[in-house]
Amino acid sequence: MTIIAVTNAAPLKAKAVSDGVEDVVAEAWSVFSEVQDLVKLGVEVAVTVRPGEILADLVVRKEAAHLLPILVKELENSGINRTETGFRVAGTMCQGNVSLRIIIDSSQITVEQIEALVAAVDIDFDAYAGGEYTEWAA
Repeated sequence: MTIIAVTNAAPLKAKAVSDGVEDVVAEAWSVFSEVQDLVKLGVEVAVTVRPGEILADLVVRKEAAHLLPILVKELENSGINRTETGFRVAGTMCQGNVSLRIIIDSSQITVEQIEALVAAVDIDFDAYAGGEYTEWAA
């Protein structure tokens, strides 16, 4: 009995693979440079790239808390939830192709900054002050 395996996968070409790796490394250095600039402003960034998904986690330190409303206004489909250590704002950027989470330690920011953050995502957070809010904003 003969079994013939048919596949649509293209044969691997070493040159194409090495070119792809080189391109990815060049982009990574560019992203690294931008992340270094954000760190200087008080925003720590972790970027995870998987096939079909880019996830950026931003941790906003106290000295960068004034940037929160601007960051949040860039989000589409944004929502906010309370965590044990603070707040997490989640949303998408670039037509939904990039997911962004902004994580804020509540001890690091003032009440006014939290109010500005909540206003930016247009949620009546007072209605949810007793518990976690996990719905997406309309």
